[in-house]
Amino acid sequence: MKTVQAHGRFFIIGNADEHNNIADKISKDDIVIRFNNPNPTCQLMADWVFIANGTIQIRHLSIEHQFFRPDTEIFFRYKTNDILKSRYENIPINKKLKYCWYFFRWKKKFQLDQYLTHIIPPSVHYECIQLLYPNIFPSTGLLAIYYILQYHPKHEIFLHNFTYQGWKGHNWNKEKALIQTLISEKKLEFI
Repeated sequence: MKTVQAHGRFFIIGNADEHNNIADKISKDDIVIRFNNPNPTCQLMADWVFIANGTIQIRHLSIEHQFFRPDTEIFFRYKTNDILKSRYENIPINKKLKYCWYFFRWKKKFQLDQYLTHIIPPSVHYECIQLLYPNIFPSTGLLAIYYILQYHPKHEIFLHNFTYQGWKGHNWNKEKALIQTLISEKKLEFI
């Protein structure tokens, strides 16, 4: 497990295609964050991986480990209880029960149980949901940004390979506006 150093920085790597290599800008004390199944055009190894583990995502998401370090930490979007209580997704009871069984098998299949895992705190979810209202599905990237802002506010945060495109359930225009506001407030920087 990599400890967050007082002088360490966060590099949040989106899943867009790599256009410029930033490996020389990252030191051993920095934390590299990747998402779901990292885009192989960027070769940076992940210290932390944020994974969307909702009912829809785990049916379609394959996870490769080629960009996971042996001590990578996983941050899941939801805990099983969140699904059962319809905290973030409103789904029928039969899908909730099926999810419990399937999620366990999915973690085993993609060997995610070998890593230290965390759940993104509800406070981060609620903050993002309020910022995006009426759309309530923040991207995993936005959740990672607000997680770092909330729990490591004194650290520099750099974004790389973000294009505000992807799953149609996210409000990419609003997320882009939020990130541009954070950049203008000097809380984030593109690299």
